[in-house]
Amino acid sequence: MTASFALIGLALATAGVVGLLLPEGERLAAVLPLITGAGIGILTLALGANALQDLDDIQPLFLAGSVLGFATTMGALVVLWRRSSHAHREGVDERAQ
Repeated sequence: MTASFALIGLALATAGVVGLLLPEGERLAAVLPLITGAGIGILTLALGANALQDLDDIQPLFLAGSVLGFATTMGALVVLWRRSSHAHREGVDERAQ
């Protein structure tokens, strides 16, 4: 369980840092990767818990949901960062002309 909570905390902290580094009008967009990651984590728990016969065995499932949610959040943050960087570069190029 410790690893699961550490991954969740790391995803939250990373999204916060990315949000701070985004341009002023785009900072709230850092919440969207968190929503995506949480959705994948919850989906993993929902589908996996349905297959479990004993809910005492939920710790490995919770870890799997945390890993998948973390990976989804990180992937979405990379996409957000690249889109923001690309849009910023295009805006600088247009202003330079």
